[in-house]
Amino acid sequence: MEPLKKSDKRRYVRSDLIVPIKYRVFKNDSTFKRSFSIGRAKDLSMKGLKWEVSRHNPVGTKLDMEIELSNTLGVYVVGKVVGGEDETIEGILHQYDRVTFVDLSKPVQDLLWGVIYESLKKNAPKKK
Repeated sequence: MEPLKKSDKRRYVRSDLIVPIKYRVFKNDSTFKRSFSIGRAKDLSMKGLKWEVSRHNPVGTKLDMEIELSNTLGVYVVGKVVGGEDETIEGILHQYDRVTFVDLSKPVQDLLWGVIYESLKKNAPKKK
């Protein structure tokens, strides 16, 4: 029997969905008018996300985040940094942080699940 891959051990479905993220140190404020950073999600699940950042945030940092699910739809979530990693692609260093979501409301859960489901459906292998 082959050992399980890391992706097989995950409890939540993860989609390779690339979407913009606005974020800042937690202020418990869903309004992003100024003083925020921008990143880009590399993947998204109901529990959290992995996103590219210009510099790593310390593990344990609580963040206000706005995830732009489409051109007209963004959701506010509170996240907590659980780790980070660096990856070199074609000689260029990319920095990623991993975040877990804190206390998602039911409407936000529903929106996230809808976007994740549609992404997985769209990218699923076509049956012959």
